[in-house]
Amino acid sequence: MTIPEIEDLKSESIKCCARFWKRLRLTGASACCFRSRKRKRWFVVFLIIVTSFVTMYLNHKLSETKELKVSRMVTRNRNRRKIRVALTQEDLDVFSNTIQLNYTVVENSFFNKKLFQAEIRLTNTGDRAFPKAGWEIFFSQPSLIEPDRFPYPDGVEMPKYGVRFFFIQGHVYRIVPTPLFKGIKPGKFRVIRYISEHSNAARTDVHPNWYFAGGNLEPRTIANTRGNSLDFVSEHDTPATWKRNTLSEKDDYDFFNPFTAGQRYEKDGVEDLGRAASPVLPTPADIQAYDPQRTVNVLTSNWVIVSGPRLANEAGYLSEVWSMRQVVRAPSNFYVSFIDEVVRVSVRGRTLPTDETYELRVDPNTNIIIIRASQPAGAFYAIQTLISLADRQGNVPTTVIRDGPRYRYRGLMLDVARSFYTKENVFRYIDVMAMYKLNKLHLHLTDDEGWRIDIPGLEELTQVGAKRCHDVTETRCLLPFLGTGPYSGPPGSGFYTVEDYRDILRYAKARHIEVIPEIDMPGHGHAAIKAMEARYKRLINLNATEASRFLLSDLQDKSVYQSVQGFTDDAINPCLRSTYTFISRVINLLYAMHRDISPLRVFHFGGDEVPAGTWEKSPVCSRLLQSGITRNLKQYLATQIANMTSLYNLDLAAWEDGLLHDSKPMRRNTLPNRNVYIFAWNNVWEWGVARRAYDFANNGYKVIVTPATNFYFDHPYEPDPEERGLYWATRYTNTKKVFKTMPENLYRNADTYRSGKPITICDKASDCPPLRNPDNIEGVQGSLFGELIRAQGIQDYMMLPRLLALAERAWHAAPWEYVEDHEQQDQAAERDWVRFANTVGHRELARLDRVGFKYRIPPPGAVVTDEVMKVSTAFPGLQVEMSDDNGLTWSVVDPEGETIDPEKDYILRTKAAFGTRYSRVVNLRDNVSSAFTTVASRIMIIIGLAIALSSYQWSLSLL
Repeated sequence: MTIPEIEDLKSESIKCCARFWKRLRLTGASACCFRSRKRKRWFVVFLIIVTSFVTMYLNHKLSETKELKVSRMVTRNRNRRKIRVALTQEDLDVFSNTIQLNYTVVENSFFNKKLFQAEIRLTNTGDRAFPKAGWEIFFSQPSLIEPDRFPYPDGVEMPKYGVRFFFIQGHVYRIVPTPLFKGIKPGKFRVIRYISEHSNAARTDVHPNWYFAGGNLEPRTIANTRGNSLDFVSEHDTPATWKRNTLSEKDDYDFFNPFTAGQRYEKDGVEDLGRAASPVLPTPADIQAYDPQRTVNVLTSNWVIVSGPRLANEAGYLSEVWSMRQVVRAPSNFYVSFIDEVVRVSVRGRTLPTDETYELRVDPNTNIIIIRASQPAGAFYAIQTLISLADRQGNVPTTVIRDGPRYRYRGLMLDVARSFYTKENVFRYIDVMAMYKLNKLHLHLTDDEGWRIDIPGLEELTQVGAKRCHDVTETRCLLPFLGTGPYSGPPGSGFYTVEDYRDILRYAKARHIEVIPEIDMPGHGHAAIKAMEARYKRLINLNATEASRFLLSDLQDKSVYQSVQGFTDDAINPCLRSTYTFISRVINLLYAMHRDISPLRVFHFGGDEVPAGTWEKSPVCSRLLQSGITRNLKQYLATQIANMTSLYNLDLAAWEDGLLHDSKPMRRNTLPNRNVYIFAWNNVWEWGVARRAYDFANNGYKVIVTPATNFYFDHPYEPDPEERGLYWATRYTNTKKVFKTMPENLYRNADTYRSGKPITICDKASDCPPLRNPDNIEGVQGSLFGELIRAQGIQDYMMLPRLLALAERAWHAAPWEYVEDHEQQDQAAERDWVRFANTVGHRELARLDRVGFKYRIPPPGAVVTDEVMKVSTAFPGLQVEMSDDNGLTWSVVDPEGETIDPEKDYILRTKAAFGTRYSRVVNLRDNVSSAFTTVASRIMIIIGLAIALSSYQWSLSLL
């Protein structure tokens, strides 16, 4: 071997040993972290086998002769000269079913950096050899591959594995074989390892629907990656794979481990009160009377409804729900009467606006139900309270409630751009919003990955921008972002026709929900930009002026940037006249769609996450800046949109960074709109930006509180790799965390860094300015972004039951929110949570079951004392089941305790309130904090470590 070859081998060997020792440290020091007893038993055997293989591998490498090396070089050169034989469609069809792709995270914090290493294993399960060339694999993932080498227009070659990776756009990648790829014989496999930025700490960090393509062949999804199960992804079953950062000496070391049954029992267990502790959710402002022992039955006799014309629509709604007749004159009894009358409700000395207040009286003595409200919305909320009070047999208890909402804005954001929701699915969520008195539906209609609203005259927006397929040029469709695969169809493709959208408006209006459309710009504009470029290409040879009329990009722009989501071309250009022609067309048509149903009141233009470096090399922008008209292009765009919307008498809305200038709110008087709503989202505690919500409120903006750490429903419920969700803002957000959020005391919500380390954020008073204008906190919103949402069941799971806690905070101001003593506040909040959790578990979840929502069922907690197991759930009233035969049979656990056999392994699950759905299965004996307890296991660990050390020293001596 030559000197350079020896040096390369030495370097490779040292790196190999370093990686091995890191893995050994992580696994050896945390041997207890393996998540089943069987893995713990075999852990030591694994150590010995691995060290033996390392020794043999190094010995083999060091003993290679120069002649063997030369022979291999000759073989490789011969392979390069071979003529590639193109695959047929039949070949691709076969290989998509016989090549099994498996994905494994090797480790996070790879090479002590914010990187992770992953392994792709291709196994040939068929009887036909997989070729050396002629194929490509396409896939997406949420992080950048080989970040230190980006950009790489010619790809990144991995000589060891015989492949080259190409970045396409939006974190869509292509794997292409090089002449060094050797093919895969039947029954054999090949692995490909690569590194990416950040971490991969959850199964859902891997996208599904990887697919083969080749030349002009129709692409084919690799069968075992199809769908949402992600079964092709290996378990994240060690700290090296489930921790975001495994370096304990670093400030952002990840302290979180998956919760064990014991930890869940202590952390999430709630005292079971045996009943729903509140008659209604969200909690009413004033319950003057409530007696469940005295009831009226609204499903018997001939109940009728009486109302005047002002509340006739609400009376009609109740008539449909309970099949009651509407009459003009009230009988002597058995009727529901709607009375148009002002209802005044005060909370903490503040009189609530009367447009949503109501009074509800249920009197069993007279068999009369009275609903008073001065506005239709108030009457509608009284109906929701009435429906909630009734049991399945139609019994409604004696009740006197005077009620009204804490906030005018009680919202939910649905990201239909990343993951398309059918019209009927949107109806479902409008219904559940109405159940819990939410009144604003924020539709995120556009983003990089999709445009979802038909704009007549700009057909490419839906023909190209609303469609994903296999087209690397993005002239027929967008790329298959977010793991949607090569075929067009939901959830990657789809849009609302004008009439679809108007149907949504009608459905929402009937339930007193305002639809707020968002057209995200200038960032997150990839879909719109590509659609208008497709229009340009279609028309350029026919009419150049018309072709350029709605262009959103400067075709001469050579700016280099990358968005958080991996786009290098997603910033709509604010310097083009055509951009404002486009915006004007969109606003005008949205205004027209709303006009005769629910007049458009607020236009949301997004404005968030514009990457650094945008427009820097745009000739058009250079000329605009040189003219002196503006010095800040993003602010210029915001001002222009404000002026345009003010002509329609519209209020303006944006995400907080859309109206920031030098990290401070833009001067409010530069925007002519009557109200400007700021959606305050970016409050990651360690980033020092939590003050922004109050900064905007104190500067005259109306603020919608939607903090990512508390109200982003795309984050997981637990820090468990089996829980779906992103974790960039916080490691997890469970329902209790949503419930305990204090919108008017935001700094008190700071609990931990993302790593799990406790945090305090107000050491300096200047870091946390007080809220001087609380009236400018207009309301709260839960936001469900759609990067990981690919099915209706997933949407339900991520949204519910967190939505109920959001509704509680939006409607009801809890007294404990205003307690100044922190210890007393925490105790009061905990008591209130027990009340809320019991109400959810004993009543509300069954209501959701009956109307078909697949909410998340919390896994159970459990502890064992003297061979007696006690269990708990986050929502008392749900049953826990156990199995001692690995799930073949199940039995209900006695709430008072269950005697168990200490020699058996038990698994547990929680049952839905109604129906046959279950939670994730958890192991009773998983215990991350426990260690090996037997002397034999300790001895074998020492032996394994000794062998590893001697192998390492021997290999270095050879080098």
